[in-house]
Amino acid sequence: MNKLRSWLLSIVQEELEREGTKDASHDYDHITRVIAIAETLQSREGGDRPIIWAAVAFHDIGQERERLSGGDHALIGAEMASDFLTSTDFPQASIPAVQQAIREHRMTGGSVPSTVEGRILYDADKIDILGAIGIGRLYSVTGRYNQKIYAPMPADITEPVDPLVVRQLRRRPNYSPSIEFQLLFQNMPERMTTVMGKEMAQERYIYMQEFFRRLQQEITGDL
Repeated sequence: MNKLRSWLLSIVQEELEREGTKDASHDYDHITRVIAIAETLQSREGGDRPIIWAAVAFHDIGQERERLSGGDHALIGAEMASDFLTSTDFPQASIPAVQQAIREHRMTGGSVPSTVEGRILYDADKIDILGAIGIGRLYSVTGRYNQKIYAPMPADITEPVDPLVVRQLRRRPNYSPSIEFQLLFQNMPERMTTVMGKEMAQERYIYMQEFFRRLQQEITGDL
């Protein structure tokens, strides 16, 4: 089984290099972190490990193609996963389940993934945007666009904001991780789909919440 895990990770590492992915928030390290979280969730929630491994390995493989040509990286990744897994030693009957989990992993999807493997991928992927890692990832993204370390919520933004609208806001020069946290993260623990996922997300969310509270206090001169 460990050989299968290593083989899947080696494929995705090579493909990310071939695709020229430069997004540090969705790189190979993100994949290895998510697969570790997913294994922790699977130990309590159940599910098929090979399906989970493959779904995690390929869930973001379409990111660079989405960035360059548009589309949805979840749909792109599902098709790429099939291309990589077909006619290999991976259980062929499990490929559709891998694709389904990948297609349903986006936060903007609007519905709960329909399989336990999909729910584990969804939760593990979202847990990796929380906590200390989550803070680092947010600043990695905004740093690419030379955006603010801190910025107040723009006056023209009315909450709640559709996650699809947030994608457009992310290109504004006055955007910042603190804005993203307020718009997208407030109910993140409740949005997890597994019991253990909610527990892990809550602990990381509290850490992140305290960071942005402290940041605002320092910006305003209160500390």
